[in-house]
Amino acid sequence: MYMKQIKIITIILTSVLLFSGTSCKKYLDEAFPNPNKPVVVDPDLVFPTITSNLARGLFFDSRFLGNYISYWHRTSTGITWERMGYDPGSDNGGEKWRTHYWNLGKNLLNIINDGRNSGRPEYAGAGWAIFAFSWLQLADYHGDVILDEAFRSEQLIFKYNTQDQVYDYVKVLCDSAIFYLSQVSSASDGFSTKGDKYFYAGNIDRWKKFAYGVKALLYHRYINKSNYSADSVIKYANLSFSSSADDAIIKFDASLAPISTNALNFYGPTRNNLGTYRASRYLVDLMSGRIFFNSTPDTIIDPRRNYIFRPDSNGNYNGLAANVGLTTGTRTSPWNFWGFNSAAAPAGGVDTGARTFFKNASPFPILTYGWIQLVKAEAALKKGDMNTAKTAYIAGINGSFDLLTSSHFTGYTPITAAAKNDYITNPIVTPDILTFRHIMLQKFISLWPYGMEEVWVDLRKYQYDANIFPGYVPVASLYPDNGGKLVQRVRPRYNSEYLWNVAELQKIGATALDYHTVPVWFTKP
Repeated sequence: MYMKQIKIITIILTSVLLFSGTSCKKYLDEAFPNPNKPVVVDPDLVFPTITSNLARGLFFDSRFLGNYISYWHRTSTGITWERMGYDPGSDNGGEKWRTHYWNLGKNLLNIINDGRNSGRPEYAGAGWAIFAFSWLQLADYHGDVILDEAFRSEQLIFKYNTQDQVYDYVKVLCDSAIFYLSQVSSASDGFSTKGDKYFYAGNIDRWKKFAYGVKALLYHRYINKSNYSADSVIKYANLSFSSSADDAIIKFDASLAPISTNALNFYGPTRNNLGTYRASRYLVDLMSGRIFFNSTPDTIIDPRRNYIFRPDSNGNYNGLAANVGLTTGTRTSPWNFWGFNSAAAPAGGVDTGARTFFKNASPFPILTYGWIQLVKAEAALKKGDMNTAKTAYIAGINGSFDLLTSSHFTGYTPITAAAKNDYITNPIVTPDILTFRHIMLQKFISLWPYGMEEVWVDLRKYQYDANIFPGYVPVASLYPDNGGKLVQRVRPRYNSEYLWNVAELQKIGATALDYHTVPVWFTKP
């Protein structure tokens, strides 16, 4: 009955508009403009918010995804995400969904159109590049998502598309980004100094490299398929970042903090989002030589460990296992990310004890040279090109070191050139015969804590294989709805889907209690 009423109203309104021509629209738009809601907003003013939202969804959902992949764990027990579950009736884990469809969504499409219509192709190109990356990660994260009917404000229900259909669309978006960026002879001053001030500051060459990097990731999603093209992955990786100087990094403006703390780093102590989180035991063991080298603990130390983390009160480096909790304040407790043995943020959000990614104004990497090189290494090894694989593998590790020791970050213990060289050239770290295990474990370490979605892609495409990820042991007590299965996808956002779009969810099986354990498309042959 309700839908019939909507149709009748629509027919009546359409008839009125047909008979009245354009006079009614002109009267409303021009005679009574709303000064508080401008029809057109200059992209120079909106684009900084768009780039910051690249980080927003990743930040919020990292609190939950980090539990899934064993990047970090909570100091209490009974957390559903620690058990590879979810929170029914909650939007936890759904921020990427909201960010993509709401924060980016029509805003980004308007920027693309405004840039194209105003003769500023840099906005169209950068906008498509951001959308390509966001669509890719949205599908990686959720599997089936809304594509064909997205952003139709007149609809109440929306049909879902499959993951591979989204990937096909991302190809088009990458090509569109590169097409428009290639038309830019000189970026407008507004784009360089206002719109893009927190990302690439108007550097079009780096924007193009970013788009090619997204394309390399996209083609790498087909690694389990018969039509996988390692050559395509390598080609686009080569067209992407040349060094860590090209890293795509979102910057934060601490001067805006008195207006809103949202202008600060989500991981910092002022925003106090990670007080009960600690680095995982798996990560710390990897960096301490307890897993990666299959050797005596602490005999071959990754120099990044001492740079990123502080030891416990006994001088030892320990991580936290999933769903076991800890008693904070004990001498063997892993310290928090702000440099204290406490579950609380320092008074006033002071970040003098924090380092690397966890200071209030620390920037956040979106896509990096080291990441792309490790993807290239895996593609080359899949192809059987050991020389290219090893060269890219070493470049990837170097890229991680270069990111950490760049002007963006500071660490607890300096990394010397000799320590880095000794680590990388160690034949156990870089053997004559490189394996997928070496690449995946180095990628696991190198992308902490910003590349979580990519690491989860790796874990799932290799079926959480203990031969590829030795020592990775999922929590013994899985969430009851899992039926003993490991997590494979995050459910669509609760408030936008399970309240309003249930009929379409039923069509894709998303109302089943174990939907989050259904394998996604890229994991299958």
